[in-house]
Amino acid sequence: MSKAFIRHPRGFTLVELLVVIAIIGVLVGLLLPAVQAAREAARRMSCGNNIRQIAMGCINHESARKQFPSNLGNWQRSRDIFSESQPNTAWTPTAQVSWMTNILPYVEQESLFRNVDMTRDVVNDPRNISGPTAPTTNSNPWIAQQRIALYRCPSDTTPTLLANRAQRVLGGQASFAVTSYKGVAGSNWAWGATAYRTVGDPNFGSDPYFKNNGNGIGNGNGILFAGYLGPAPGTTDQFGVACNTQVAQIKDGLSNTVMIGESVGAWTDHNWWFWFNGSVATVAIPLNAPAVCSGAPAGTPIRKGLENCYQDWQNNYGFTSDHAVGANFAAADGSVRFISNTVDLMIYRAIGGMSDSYVASLPD
Repeated sequence: MSKAFIRHPRGFTLVELLVVIAIIGVLVGLLLPAVQAAREAARRMSCGNNIRQIAMGCINHESARKQFPSNLGNWQRSRDIFSESQPNTAWTPTAQVSWMTNILPYVEQESLFRNVDMTRDVVNDPRNISGPTAPTTNSNPWIAQQRIALYRCPSDTTPTLLANRAQRVLGGQASFAVTSYKGVAGSNWAWGATAYRTVGDPNFGSDPYFKNNGNGIGNGNGILFAGYLGPAPGTTDQFGVACNTQVAQIKDGLSNTVMIGESVGAWTDHNWWFWFNGSVATVAIPLNAPAVCSGAPAGTPIRKGLENCYQDWQNNYGFTSDHAVGANFAAADGSVRFISNTVDLMIYRAIGGMSDSYVASLPD
């Protein structure tokens, strides 16, 4: 009888194993960017849905109240750059109401809205007996600390709460909830880098109350400017007014005028949804403009420079996003467009003004 031979299975050699691992590594390297791109595309779409819902909240507010949501900081003979840590006898804070607070009932946040005391600020609400760090539940400062998911873009990695928010530092103790979206204050702007100045500009200096005012904070030519009573920072003649925009004032057309855009909370201290001056930005500053303060010298990574210059309000009062190539904007008719960082500045500024007689269609 012939002797049976048993064939033992042959294993991989070390060289073969290394080749397989190398191939897997190459495939992972090829697939990872595609996966990341797909995830960012999904986040950008979700962000667009958020901003559309916010815009519809504003439109529903207008339908019910015959005006877009009010945005107002109410002082007596004061400027909006003072804080409670800078005593001033002429400075009497009473109420500060943001447009984002006013649309809460129209974005399924009515229970939160019902607890807001519209006659008070976050620093003078008598219901708060627990101090600035952990304020009393349902008081204004507590409400201002609440994260509203609709107000946050999935791509924005900013923490929910940040301290040192503009005009309400409270000694650096209190933190407030930031937002990824802001109202468009317009295209008139009198501060910051020379390239952004608009005083005297025949196309973009106008606003509903003054010609070539330049006060894009308290008297903007956009739908949702900050609005306040008193002179603009560093001036004596550019007074602010309440922001109570009506449809009839949007003479450039609802579909041609952007109303809401994106903002990264960590890149400016003028960012928290409860605050009237923390919920708006200007299109006079280019979209996703790099930082220009001394904290961003040549060679500084863009994100690091923006984080370092977060208090440079004159230059970072514009719109920003964590998307790679642009930002989502919503027009006054509720439509949403993704606008590229390379948008022509003239067109960008034109779509931010509601009645500047320089009409431009939203870029595709």
